[in-house]
Amino acid sequence: MHPHPTTEAAGAAAGSAASPRQAGTAQGIALMAIMAMPTLALAALVPGLPQLFQQFSAVPNFQLLVPMIITIPSLCVALFSGFMGAIADRWGRRRLLLVSLFAFALLGLAPMLFDSLLLIVASRVIVGLAEAAILTVGNALMGDYFEGEQRQKWLGYQNMFAPLIGSAILLSGGFLAGMHWRYPFLLYLSGFAVFALAFFVCAEPRRAATGAARPAATPFPWRVSLLVCGVTILFALVFFVQAVQHGRIFADMGVSSPERISVLATVASLGTVLGGYLFKRCAGMTVTMWMAVVLAFYGVSYVGVAWAPSLFTGLPLDALGQVGGGLMLPVLVTWALQHYGFEHRGRGMGLWGGAFFLGQFLSPPLLTLIGSFGFTFLGSVAVVGALCAAAALAIAIIHLKEK
Repeated sequence: MHPHPTTEAAGAAAGSAASPRQAGTAQGIALMAIMAMPTLALAALVPGLPQLFQQFSAVPNFQLLVPMIITIPSLCVALFSGFMGAIADRWGRRRLLLVSLFAFALLGLAPMLFDSLLLIVASRVIVGLAEAAILTVGNALMGDYFEGEQRQKWLGYQNMFAPLIGSAILLSGGFLAGMHWRYPFLLYLSGFAVFALAFFVCAEPRRAATGAARPAATPFPWRVSLLVCGVTILFALVFFVQAVQHGRIFADMGVSSPERISVLATVASLGTVLGGYLFKRCAGMTVTMWMAVVLAFYGVSYVGVAWAPSLFTGLPLDALGQVGGGLMLPVLVTWALQHYGFEHRGRGMGLWGGAFFLGQFLSPPLLTLIGSFGFTFLGSVAVVGALCAAAALAIAIIHLKEK
């Protein structure tokens, strides 16, 4: 899983030529704020879903349309991230980022004025397109602005604070939804603050700042991208077993109260903070070994929760999977960035984002497929864990032999 030598060399050369004159704490904080926006698109509205169902219960097909208020943005990320990346490569990162942040905030607020469910869903499509651009440009700028240990540090910080930001958004969304179904959309006002921060802090990388839109000088590395996207989908399948079905995991461990499940999930999510911290601190490990470590965490976690005799032992085993999740995103972003030079970094990271979100849609059917062979839900989780453990061992052995 090492990057192609010529691609990596070209990426290093292009990266040094493309970096802004100053990239430091301000840019790192700005990128953390930018990458928190997609979390807002999901977490702000989840607690208010029952109120949305109640509000639009008289609308034809409301059972299909209401959940789309939450899911449509993720689908747009999966479908259009590569396209947004190509735009960023050709017309510039900063311009696309600012337009997308403004559209994200403005259309995110639009349901405050709409009474039509169809108009709200339509506005969420624009939010999803903006989210695809924000994710793509944010990841590309992480590669443009930072290299080596500095990149690892900021990716670590990003994943340390992500669960805390997500919890704050979730709690705020629940509080606002309790007052009125429209009020959670007020959280999109924060998008204007992030827009202002990006406007003053995020400079256009040098190469794009020197001229107008122009095509790339070298062909896009489709073969490398096929490898990046394929590996990303496989890791995302594992990641979203827990991320999407966390509640069901706890329910099958004997927890019946939704309130208690939410508390336990929040406690377990502290493992994500630990994962981000470990990635930031352990700068000497190769990306390939990090991949093996991530899969090992998931292997122990998924097999463990399936066989845990009680919640007392199941909770810490579940938290190990969250540690793996806190490591997975910075590891995959670092690995993907190694494969793209500056002129293809936008499209490359767009395809990476699309592949990761495609894994979100494929993960539940994967468990259903495993279950069709006679496994219970937790038994299916254990099968995924066993495959992770075997893959971790194989990657570690191959990597050590290559050294």
